[in-house]
Amino acid sequence: MKKLLLILAVVLFANVARAEGFGFHLGGKLGYQTANLSIAKADIKNGFSEHFTAGIFGRVVMKDFIIQPELLWFKSGQVFNLENDGILNPTLTMSQQNLALPIFLGYQFMDWKLVKLRANVGPVMYFVVDQTSKCDYDNQELDVEANGMTWGGAVNVGIDVLMFTLDINYSFGLTNLIDKNDVKIGGYDFPIDNTKQSIFTVTLGVKLFSFGL
Repeated sequence: MKKLLLILAVVLFANVARAEGFGFHLGGKLGYQTANLSIAKADIKNGFSEHFTAGIFGRVVMKDFIIQPELLWFKSGQVFNLENDGILNPTLTMSQQNLALPIFLGYQFMDWKLVKLRANVGPVMYFVVDQTSKCDYDNQELDVEANGMTWGGAVNVGIDVLMFTLDINYSFGLTNLIDKNDVKIGGYDFPIDNTKQSIFTVTLGVKLFSFGL
């Protein structure tokens, strides 16, 4: 009897949600990051192999207004070619494993029932969960760490076909990845300027749970 009442409650809630123009979706997504968008098969394959990203997303739909938070894991890397009056020209290589938490607000501007188009914009919080840094000068490890949390912004366009979603977003850094203004190598100081990062992210997702719109 309790199971029957629960099923009836879920069905009733879903019908009310649909009637009121409300929906909720929860799913997973896979994708890659790239500095330059390309439709070439080799570039896409390279993106998945070297800049893979994966995560989950939720979406609340109120008529055509959308709130979409996501949680994505990805790897990132930076290479800094340092200079100091020509005395030394070392290269600093940094690698991180990260979590990104974008919260998109958007609008569904075309709805053809089976196919829907939307645009979103919102803030992004980035969290570094692991990192390493290396220098090609004596292969030394340096005390250079990325900030544990940084801020960015992102604009996103997406298309839904049945239960599948395709998203392309461009994210731009609002705070620096590294706070240090310089690093010391071989007794010399090397400046590091403007470590804000910008990147495209392409993801293909699937709605694993949905009700309403």
